Amino acid sequence: MNKFTRFDIHEIIPKKESVLRNMGVPKGKNVSNKADGLISMAMDIFSDESRPVGIHSEILKNEFESTFEGQGKNAKDTPLQHVIPHSNRLALFALTMGKDVCEKIGVLFNDNNFALGSILDAVASLSADKAVSTYERNFSNELLKRQNNQSDNTVLSYSPGYCGWHISGQKKLFQYLHPEKIGISLNDNYLMNPLKSVTGLLVSGKDKIHIFKANYPFCRSCKDASCQGRMKRIINLRKGNERKSD
Repeated sequence: MNKFTRFDIHEIIPKKESVLRNMGVPKGKNVSNKADGLISMAMDIFSDESRPVGIHSEILKNEFESTFEGQGKNAKDTPLQHVIPHSNRLALFALTMGKDVCEKIGVLFNDNNFALGSILDAVASLSADKAVSTYERNFSNELLKRQNNQSDNTVLSYSPGYCGWHISGQKKLFQYLHPEKIGISLNDNYLMNPLKSVTGLLVSGKDKIHIFKANYPFCRSCKDASCQGRMKRIINLRKGNERKSD
C-alpha cells in the first residue's frame, strides 16, 4: 500500500554552511555580504516555491528482484545483491521538491541571474538529499512502532544510477510505485521531471550489511562517492555505542 509524506520545509532546508560547501567554498572561509544575502534570498525562494512530498511502499524481496533487474543493464556484481539477502524490510520510495521551484531555477537562468539560480539549485538539491535522510529515519521509526524492526537496525537508501543499479531501473520502479501520483514523470532517457526528485529503495537491516569495500569496477568512475561518508558514519556510530557499553 502506498503511503504519502509531506515534508516540513524547515526540517529539510540546508544550513548556509552546507550551501557554501556544496558550491566549493571551504569551511570557515568568510563570504561577502552580497553572497550571504543571495543565499538568504535563495532559501526564502525555496521556502515559498517548493512543495516537498514523497510516496513509499514496502516491497517483498522476491518482488524487488524483478524490479531491480530492470532492463537487464545492471553491473554483474553490485552492493545491493549482497545487502538485500541480509535485510529485513524493504520499501521503494520517490520524493520531489515540486515543479514550481524547478521552474523558478529555470527562469533565473533564462534571465541571466546565474548567481541566484545556481544557489537556488544548490539549496534544492541539498534539500532533496535531506528529505531522503528524513525518509530513512521515518521508515525506521515506522518499523519500530510496528515492532518489525530492532533498535540496532539501520535504514539506508539506494538509488538507480548508483552503485551498479542501472538508471533504466527507474522504469520498473515507476511501474511498481507510481510516483506520478505525486507529480513525478519519467522520460524515455529515464530522467525525472521535476528535476529535483529522488527515487530509490529503503533497506532496513543490521548496520554491518551496509558496509562494503568500494572496489567494484564502477567505483573507479564514481564522482559522488557518498557511500564512503555513509559507511564512515555507521562505523563511527558503532564505535561510539561500543564505548558507551564499556
